[in-house]
Amino acid sequence: MAYGKVRLGTHRLTSTRVAIKQIPKAMSASLTREIHHHRRLRHPRVTQMYEIIATESHIWIVTELCCGGELFDHLAEKGRWSEHESSIISGQLVLAVAYLHEKGIVHRDLKLENVLLDERCRVKLGDFGFTREYDHDVYMETFCGTTGYAAPEMFQGKRYLSPEVDVWSMGVILYCLLAGTLPFDDDDEAVMKDKVIQGKYEDPEWLSTDACDLIRSILEVDPAKRLTIQQILASPPARL
Repeated sequence: MAYGKVRLGTHRLTSTRVAIKQIPKAMSASLTREIHHHRRLRHPRVTQMYEIIATESHIWIVTELCCGGELFDHLAEKGRWSEHESSIISGQLVLAVAYLHEKGIVHRDLKLENVLLDERCRVKLGDFGFTREYDHDVYMETFCGTTGYAAPEMFQGKRYLSPEVDVWSMGVILYCLLAGTLPFDDDDEAVMKDKVIQGKYEDPEWLSTDACDLIRSILEVDPAKRLTIQQILASPPARL
């Protein structure tokens, strides 16, 4: 949720600090699906929604406070992460997304800004604005997400199976952690989309063969050949 104000508070039931999002009620219609999905989620790697309060003018959403902030900010400050550090963060993210998929939910907007960290730098996946329920054999058509992280099949206007687009986005995030930059990047968005569709990027020279092979298998243009979440978790660079 990128609108409204965010305040700090203390949850009386748990005595823990929480984030309280104040959102104008005029925007509540667009929040219905997001709230529906988010409140169902209970996983240590997913931000928890504690409570929803409606007043005459606002919707107040009480969620877990992620003191570590966005993964994007950490990466911007550090430049790039080691393979060991990246494997821990990416492994935790994969576990969070695997949980969503087990619940029949696809995120569709995985990016550094939506990966939050707690006080111990553990992943807390957030922002479920593009989240949808899905059936394993039913294709989706709606394009959503962020250009640098979206899967090529979305840009090609093809119908797509949901888990595969989340896997692609996780591959982009892993590349960002290891390289310090997006694999497909350009000031011209049309050029960036073309790079994504072609799946062409450069392997950082400092990466191990295992890391390069893993990224290559995730950022596979053909979604049928793309690694699954289970295969990613079994890959050496991604083990926790």
